[in-house]
Amino acid sequence: MLEPEDMLPDTLHIFDKEDRKAYCRVLAAVALADGRVSTEEFANYESRMGMALLPPEERVILRQELKRGRSFINAADHMHPAHLRIALRDALLMAAADGHYDTREMDVVKHLAKKASFSEEDLESLYDWIDEGWTWMKKGRKVLSLPEEIHHWGTVYES
Repeated sequence: MLEPEDMLPDTLHIFDKEDRKAYCRVLAAVALADGRVSTEEFANYESRMGMALLPPEERVILRQELKRGRSFINAADHMHPAHLRIALRDALLMAAADGHYDTREMDVVKHLAKKASFSEEDLESLYDWIDEGWTWMKKGRKVLSLPEEIHHWGTVYES
C-alpha cells in the first residue's frame, strides 16, 4: 500500500524549505520575463506553491514578490542540482502556460539549463516530454467527450 507521501506526484515537498522558496522564485523569474504575468501563469504559480507545501505566510510573501514584479533568476544559484533540474522542467512548463514560448522566457529557461548542466539535447528531450504531455491531456479530453481545442494551448502546439 502506498504511503501518503508517495501519493504526491512529485518530490517538491521533500526539498528543504530554502530550495522550495528558490524553486518558486525561479518560476516567478520565468513568469515575469516577458513583463507581465498572465492568468494562466499565475494559476500555474499558485499550483506549484501548493505542491511545494509552503506555509501560508511564505506563500503570501512569494505572491507579493510576483505581483511587484520582483524577479529572482539568481535564486537558482544555491539550489541542490536535482532540485534545479525539477525547477528547470517546471520553468519550461511555466513558459508554455500562457500558450506560447516568449523569447524572453526562453532566455531564462536556457540560463537555467546552463546552470543545471543541461545540454541542448537534454533540453530538446524536455520539450519532447512536454509535447507528449499535451498530447496525453488532449487524449484525456477526447475520452471525456470534451471539446478538442482549448483556446490557449492551440497557439503552442499545432496538430
